[in-house]
Amino acid sequence: MRIDKVHIKSRFKNLEDFTIDIDENAWETVLLGLNATGKSNFLEAIVIIFRDLDLFYNYNKKVKNPFDYYIKYECRNNFIEVTFENEKYNFILNGKPVTTEFTKNIDHYLPKHIFVYYSGISDRLADLYIPHQKLYYEEIIKKDAKIDQFDTIRRIFLAQNIHANFALIAFFMFQDEQSDETLKFLKDELKINDFGSALFMLKQPIWAKSKKNKNELLWGAKGLVKNFLEELLKFSYAPIQHKERIEVSYKKAETQDRLYLYLKDKKTFLDLVELKYKNKIELFNALESIHISDMLHDVKIKVQKEGVNGELSMSELSEGEKQLLSVLGLLKFTNDEESLILLDEPDTHLNPMWKWKFLDYLDRVVKRKENTQIIFCSHDPLVIGNLKKNQVQIFKKNKEGKTEAFNPHISPREMSISKILTSELFGIPSLMSKKLEDLLNQKRFLQAKISQGLINDDERAQFGRLKKYFDNIGFNDDTSDSRYNQYLKLTSNHKEFTNRKYTKEEAEELDKIAKEVLDAIIKEENSK
Repeated sequence: MRIDKVHIKSRFKNLEDFTIDIDENAWETVLLGLNATGKSNFLEAIVIIFRDLDLFYNYNKKVKNPFDYYIKYECRNNFIEVTFENEKYNFILNGKPVTTEFTKNIDHYLPKHIFVYYSGISDRLADLYIPHQKLYYEEIIKKDAKIDQFDTIRRIFLAQNIHANFALIAFFMFQDEQSDETLKFLKDELKINDFGSALFMLKQPIWAKSKKNKNELLWGAKGLVKNFLEELLKFSYAPIQHKERIEVSYKKAETQDRLYLYLKDKKTFLDLVELKYKNKIELFNALESIHISDMLHDVKIKVQKEGVNGELSMSELSEGEKQLLSVLGLLKFTNDEESLILLDEPDTHLNPMWKWKFLDYLDRVVKRKENTQIIFCSHDPLVIGNLKKNQVQIFKKNKEGKTEAFNPHISPREMSISKILTSELFGIPSLMSKKLEDLLNQKRFLQAKISQGLINDDERAQFGRLKKYFDNIGFNDDTSDSRYNQYLKLTSNHKEFTNRKYTKEEAEELDKIAKEVLDAIIKEENSK
């Protein structure tokens, strides 16, 4: 599964008449750009496109698509073009217009999985996921629902923090080659050595508020979730049921029925698992059924962690540890052929070392299939440092205010981190703080006045203080490049270089002055 080109024709949020052309050899693509240039909106648009194709042709459920579009992608060695315009679909398959052949075999022409991760605090991507989650929920609560019917992760999967707990349980309960690789990663990078215990904190769901269900132990749960909770009850140590007064907002409180089920150690959990679950995906889906059914208040998993006396709760892990575990752990579950992975700032909470290793983790830990594409947004130069220019798309607004996407001129892997920051990839004006650069430019300006004999006593004293300051911090103006030294000397004659404002207009004026200075240097050299 690989997206080649997308054209969002009508307006979708801040994207209108927007085209992105992804290199056919770029199976990993990072989206860079300032906030509000449309990177996250583009990922949302991709989810909507495939979500609606699946809902309409697999479930006969029409969802009003908020925009017209054209998309070209490759899936299972087929080249597919889809146009949606004026509420109508048109399909081209391997260069030929088709309809029935495509729609009747829609599963063959859609990605196996679309894995979505969003690190923000809003529900912008969660809201897109509701129709599929509702369909899945209706299946798992059927009376005759069996766990072996749910032996795969559903097509569109939104990763949430709670899923890290489920993934961790599943990997520790099933010791196979895939789990061994993951557990080695947990031990090496997160220092998690083993599973300790699990406390499931259940609450009465909103759908069970009627008198009919309120006195039942499991509140009238059905299907898959009922089966799993009944098994959980059998193996739990001293189940506790009680009522608890909960503050649901600053002006409202309510009484909730609670049920606490505690599995005291790894052996107890293994005994439960061996009863009926064949693989980690079946177990993961059973665990998630509690969450989807609105019955899970929280799950507190304790792990044995290196350097910690006793067990450590998952809630006590750092945000970076939880984020790394959520993304990489869940990607192992969706690591199937012909999938699409969409990650919106998956590196937000990671430390610099983990950011630097992130893409390596995706390859080495997840072992992504060759025909699975990853598209992700980032604001961090450490994450993208190993990419080629064809793997980078810069989102930038043009003079008319419309977002454009294009490849950079130079590959990130050919630049240092400092160069990446000041290049077109991020466009930071200086690696120095604004305060330090202002002081340096002021010193250079005064130095130029000294060389011209135009400095007064107050300015000379100010220059002395600045020179002493820069000497103390070990900052040396001189370089081994004589031409650059001459450039600094001549540009320092211009007061415009002091006390920078970093506006677009100022940048244009400074570029103009710099060009004039460079022209003067070249002219002087040519005259010698």
